[in-house]
Amino acid sequence: MSTEFVAPSWLNDQDAETIHKRMMAALPVDIDDTEAGFPWDLTKPSALEKAELLQFHLVETLKLMFPMWAYGEWLDYHAHRIHLSRRPGTQAYGTLTVSGLVGTTIPQGFIFAVPAVGNSPAVEFLTEEEVTIGESGTVEVGVIAAEIGLVGNVPEGAVAIMAEPMTGITAVTNMERITGGTVEEDDDSLRERILEAERAGEASFVGCDADYIRWAKEVPGVGEAFVIPQWNPEVKNSVKLVVLDANGEPANERILEEVFNYIISPDDRINRKAPIGAILTVAAPTMVPITYALKATLRAGYDAASVRVAIESDIWNYYVQAKEDNLVKYNEIHAIITRSPGIFDFTGLTLNGKTENIVLKQDEYPATESIDLGVPEGVSM
Repeated sequence: MSTEFVAPSWLNDQDAETIHKRMMAALPVDIDDTEAGFPWDLTKPSALEKAELLQFHLVETLKLMFPMWAYGEWLDYHAHRIHLSRRPGTQAYGTLTVSGLVGTTIPQGFIFAVPAVGNSPAVEFLTEEEVTIGESGTVEVGVIAAEIGLVGNVPEGAVAIMAEPMTGITAVTNMERITGGTVEEDDDSLRERILEAERAGEASFVGCDADYIRWAKEVPGVGEAFVIPQWNPEVKNSVKLVVLDANGEPANERILEEVFNYIISPDDRINRKAPIGAILTVAAPTMVPITYALKATLRAGYDAASVRVAIESDIWNYYVQAKEDNLVKYNEIHAIITRSPGIFDFTGLTLNGKTENIVLKQDEYPATESIDLGVPEGVSM
């Protein structure tokens, strides 16, 4: 079924000129209907307004009636109709290691930060609990980004200062990356979830793989999810749900916990979604880094950086299908690059140095390490 909207046939021939001709033809025979006459000039603006109403406003209204074409708040209405909602943006979450004098207490809400660089402001993180530096001279504390969004996703070692000096603290760092900061769900993602839920229909809420995936995607911060049924042969009804965040990264502990609680609802059995007896484990995937290399010839007007970004985006979208197959197919990657508008021709494509498929284990997910087009940066041919 085509997803292109086709206006009803009765909206054909509704341009201003056709409408105006009909209006003039409907005048009594004794009324002057010549162009530039008084009746002609008087009715022309009405014809223009009616044409705009029919050709634009009515067509847009018809689109808003269906989730596949609705957008913005109107798409939200379709989601609410089937008990879904747009996922809000989330704050990044991670752990800091603070060094200092034994016995120093760090209060909840204390602010550590990534230093400002140039025009980029400092990125602040708030401690989630009160902690005290122990005999080792260090203490670990969970922190959450002060702002919602991607800004809080920072590499290891980025957090290095306090927003305000505090006696007893000598150093701070994040030993691992801080992740999980996401933006509000866009229309395309919400639309996909609405259509998935409608396709599921009466088959939903029985605990099949599609249910677990849909439930996971209803949690803020989640991007993709996949299921390993009966993953532990020693535990009856064991289900493993593997989750990536909305940035395509392995979901952090905070998101994993929220997914588990949302599906199992340990404190409120009435809202439990998983079938009684299901033993659920929620985990992040093991990422399989893939390096792509080729010798490309670019089309005129394209540069290496923009072509690489476009190819990386298309490959990232393909990874969902690759995970379903547990196989990154060499020929699929070849086809993606072939279809890229900036590529005129290329040879010598390799995936991790080989010209073969990459097999994924059950709990693995592909990740693009790098794409080498074999042309200098900035080249536009």
